[in-house]
Amino acid sequence: MKLSSIRSRILIFLIPLLFVVWGVFSAIVYNMTEEELYETHDAQAFQLVSAIAQLEGDTISPKHLDDHHELNDYFVVIRDGDGNDLYKSSDQVQLPQYLRPGAQEIEHEGDSWVIWNFPGQKTDRQYIIGIVFDEAIELADQTVATVSIPLGLVLVFSIIATVFIVKRGLRPLTTLSETLQTREPESLGKLTTEKQADELVPIVNSLNMLFDKIEDYLAREQRFIDDAAHEIRTPLTVVKAQCQVIERDALDDATRLRFDNIIEGVDRATHLAAKLLEHARAGQDAHKEITEHDLLPVLQESLAQQAHAALDKNVELQLLQSEHVAAVVDPEDLGAVLGNLIGNAIRHTPSDGEVIVVLERGDDHIQLSVEDSGPGVPEKYREKVFERFFRMPGQSSSGAGLGLSITQTLCRRNGIEISLGKSERLGGACFMLKLKR
Repeated sequence: MKLSSIRSRILIFLIPLLFVVWGVFSAIVYNMTEEELYETHDAQAFQLVSAIAQLEGDTISPKHLDDHHELNDYFVVIRDGDGNDLYKSSDQVQLPQYLRPGAQEIEHEGDSWVIWNFPGQKTDRQYIIGIVFDEAIELADQTVATVSIPLGLVLVFSIIATVFIVKRGLRPLTTLSETLQTREPESLGKLTTEKQADELVPIVNSLNMLFDKIEDYLAREQRFIDDAAHEIRTPLTVVKAQCQVIERDALDDATRLRFDNIIEGVDRATHLAAKLLEHARAGQDAHKEITEHDLLPVLQESLAQQAHAALDKNVELQLLQSEHVAAVVDPEDLGAVLGNLIGNAIRHTPSDGEVIVVLERGDDHIQLSVEDSGPGVPEKYREKVFERFFRMPGQSSSGAGLGLSITQTLCRRNGIEISLGKSERLGGACFMLKLKR
């Protein structure tokens, strides 16, 4: 029987345990019942022997019995035909002068007695035996208790043991489930079949095949987006180049308006193609090695790249707490993330507004915050803004709706936790990044 099988693990623990439980509790039931019956048998045997001895003109001392034997709970009486007692083992019960044959109950000094009167067939004698009714009930109850209580304990213990063993036997399945739950969405590496239970090996192999298919599908999607973005950019560049050689001043007002709309549409399409290409590249190299880097140069470069856009819109852009801090991150990915977040903050901040980048050092992480004085993001949209092509209702600024989706993908690739809230300093949006130290 293979121990690598879940079924075998359960059975190899459960079957011996049931035998042990059965043996232990059977011994308990036997000993408890044996003790009670021996006590009753000893007391009745003593009464019988005492009667025989007295008929022979002798007596027997009860000192040979244990102290817990209740001799006064039984008596034996022999009567002649006139109702005279020829033998009486105890004087504690006064019997009526006449007793009908068979079993009957009598009351004496508050105690109930069960009396059996057996008439002799060859003589007129009566052979009477009595037992306290409570003792008979106690014997019956004790017999039931000695059987039912241990069996009840067996049932409870068996249930507890079965639950424990099944839980222990199914632990490989629980471990596999926990492994899958803690996996990141982009993690499609194969699961190992080593040390897996026999029943789980086919499931693990099927999951690995599914992961391979999903990875191939995603790779084809990324290649398609990459190729499509490249193919779209080329004709758009040609169209814009042809438009730029046209003398705009020679056109009438209506034609000039149409010309401006064409240029704006080409620019938006070019921007969308660039974002699609950036999104495709963000999903690649998910398993590349990431090491520790200084964050300050990346922050300074990101702010420098967005300085012109901030100046054109008269938005104050500044970095707080500029110090050399190292974190585990890819500098190019972090630069792209900050570029998207800072550019997004500038676009949504009105003129004469303010955008700040805050660097804070925690116990086990580094936190970067990009805050603005814009209108902010309502709480119901704070999760949706990271979805592809999502734009908030009533938003007037242009954009492809891919910047924050790209940002989230790059953050996942670098193990960065990104969240969106409200800026306590400026009142607008606040994007928070937690980087590993």
